[in-house]
Amino acid sequence: MKKPALSTLRNKLWKVFTDYIKQRDGRVCITCRKIIQPGKGLHSGHFINSKICGYDLRYDEYNVNVQCFFCNRNLGGCGALYYVAMVEKYGQEKVNELIERYKMHLKNREVWVAQNYIDKIEYFKNKLKKA
Repeated sequence: MKKPALSTLRNKLWKVFTDYIKQRDGRVCITCRKIIQPGKGLHSGHFINSKICGYDLRYDEYNVNVQCFFCNRNLGGCGALYYVAMVEKYGQEKVNELIERYKMHLKNREVWVAQNYIDKIEYFKNKLKKA
């Protein structure tokens, strides 16, 4: 049996991952605290930017929280407010852990293979079922 392409697995993981984040967080933006109305841009925004954080943090449930379109896209993620909200939601120790993991990524630049995506897809499918 042929394994799916990495791009297919990435897309599948992003879908199940963001479904979980949105189910977990509801419709409240982590940075501006506004309730996001249906159809008004419910995003899964990254604390440590997805373009630089590496695969492990890109799909980390602590690094990603619901954001409104305005905060995530127009304000570039609202880094300062995001930091404050992260400390309030998860505590300083968890925030420090994410930052340390990012620093390790900069040193090691991990590469994901198909099995990494498959494992994460199953993990978040199970979390969605339990919620």
